[in-house]
Amino acid sequence: MTKATTLRSRWHKISKQRAWWLLLATGVALCCLTGRAVAADIRGGDDVFRLGPDEVVNDDLYVAAREIYIDGTVNGDLIAVGGYIEVNGVVTGDAMLAGGGVNLNGVVQDDARIAGGGVVVSGQIGDDLVVAGGGSTFTGVPSFPIRIGQHTIAQGVQLTGNATVGGDAYLVGGQGDIAGSVKNDLFAAMGAIIFGGKIDGNAELKGQDITIRNTGKVGGVLRYDSRDPVTVPPEVAQNVQAVTPPTPPKAPPAPPLPIWPLLTWLWRTLLILIGLALLAWIWVRVAPNLLRSTTSAIETKPVEAGLYGVLAAALIVPIIAALVILTMLFGGVFPGILVLFFLFSGILLLWFFSPLLTGLWLGRKLVANAGSYSSRLSGTLATLLTGALAIVLVARLIGTIPFVGLLVAALIYLLSFALALGGMIVSRRQPRIEQE
Repeated sequence: MTKATTLRSRWHKISKQRAWWLLLATGVALCCLTGRAVAADIRGGDDVFRLGPDEVVNDDLYVAAREIYIDGTVNGDLIAVGGYIEVNGVVTGDAMLAGGGVNLNGVVQDDARIAGGGVVVSGQIGDDLVVAGGGSTFTGVPSFPIRIGQHTIAQGVQLTGNATVGGDAYLVGGQGDIAGSVKNDLFAAMGAIIFGGKIDGNAELKGQDITIRNTGKVGGVLRYDSRDPVTVPPEVAQNVQAVTPPTPPKAPPAPPLPIWPLLTWLWRTLLILIGLALLAWIWVRVAPNLLRSTTSAIETKPVEAGLYGVLAAALIVPIIAALVILTMLFGGVFPGILVLFFLFSGILLLWFFSPLLTGLWLGRKLVANAGSYSSRLSGTLATLLTGALAIVLVARLIGTIPFVGLLVAALIYLLSFALALGGMIVSRRQPRIEQE
């Protein structure tokens, strides 16, 4: 091992130790804020801390490590911060545990406050229990397990059947399974709750999905708040209150008339055709030379026009992005936004007008009696409408085919756009065609 590798290894170990000590210092500071004296046995900083079964700490114990195992006895409070924490021994005071995964299998003779991605309580709590756990808060969304060292931790809160709480229990998190015993009251607020425990006092459950097993027993009032219906077996509690009664399911809407989709399709198609007719009339009146030059270019060089159009369509986005970036670099953000708006608007207009540009060329192919190129506007308009309407009607009819219909219709419009764009490019590269 080189000297540099050794230094990096030592620095990595020191950094991890500092991180654990920082977490532990935060916990100690919180204790100071609550008025607790910081006279304690402070340990940790390593990857694994273990208090053996025969070890006894006659003081408060503060620990920070990646993995913490408390198998002995702590005659005082226990504060532990780590990736995985497991308490199998006895804590005569309070226990404050925070980690990715926490397993409390032993005895805490006073209060226990736990926060973790996955929390399992199967031991004895002398007084109150407060738990904040992980898990998905949305019904149907799975919670992925957490991997810490050799431990795979399921997210959520579990109060197993062996767990006993001498005071109140407050449980919050994404999901939880409550099967233990609580001497006083229970409050649980989670996305999904499975309740089957024994509560001597009152129980209040809040969640999107609440399941109550017939093994559950509530001596006082069972109060639940859920958006979904909750089935409460009669033997669970004598007094059951629903805070928010579930809303009854809405009656399904009446099925539409079979002819209604057809009428809707015909109406939308008619509006498109009317719009195309108005655009065609305006274009023929305002810029007839652009129509004729583009159509002539497509007529004389269809392959070249198609290739130019496909290439230009593929380069539109990079060119617009480059122009906008250059404008922002030299002119500022606002001019760049204006350039983006005008360029995008121009491309969008060309997309809408493309069936008109290619429609005149296609109309001459479809109308046998159209004759040669004519300068009469009425003949040009009729031929233009014939081709444009053919493009739109074919695309609309194919679009009604399930699955592939919309894709094929989009390709038809894309080809029309590329051909119109290529025709405009070719018409600018060749001499102007004299009007006949």
